[in-house]
Amino acid sequence: MTQIANTALRTLVLEVARRITTDRGRIHTEELQRELAKELAGNEDLLPLALTKGCQGLVRDMGARHSPRRRRTSGGLYHPDSVLKLGNGIWVWMKDATPTDITQWGRICSRNAVHILTAEAENQQYVADRTDAFRDHPGIERLASLEEAVFHYQQDTFDDELDGVLDTDDLDRL
Repeated sequence: MTQIANTALRTLVLEVARRITTDRGRIHTEELQRELAKELAGNEDLLPLALTKGCQGLVRDMGARHSPRRRRTSGGLYHPDSVLKLGNGIWVWMKDATPTDITQWGRICSRNAVHILTAEAENQQYVADRTDAFRDHPGIERLASLEEAVFHYQQDTFDDELDGVLDTDDLDRL
């Protein structure tokens, strides 16, 4: 999918999200999906792009649901209908995996775990810092005010390309 198509879809989702946001800043995802579907149904140019994105999501969902997990009966990870993600968009049914496939999958799992644990540690540190700051400044009730007053946040452009943060598709390519 082209960058232009991603930008158009992301812009539409953002517009709909802003439109349905409550006065308390809440976005109800079911409503967002419903309103987005209405917008896409009326836009013949974006509908095929959204279908492609939807298919990508369904493929990711299938990969997540068929990812190896500990089995109750055998106690192991093996199930013939599980898939191992080998990187570069290549998956293999677990029943057909070779020794090289198992090794490659293990390497990717290790790298993914490091990325996830690093990101989670950063998230938890952020939460702890902000929670402490809210406690130290009881008159501040919203995060935006706290960020500006305590952490000196300055508005910059929002980079929708995630500033180099890997998403699940990127992790598959490692």
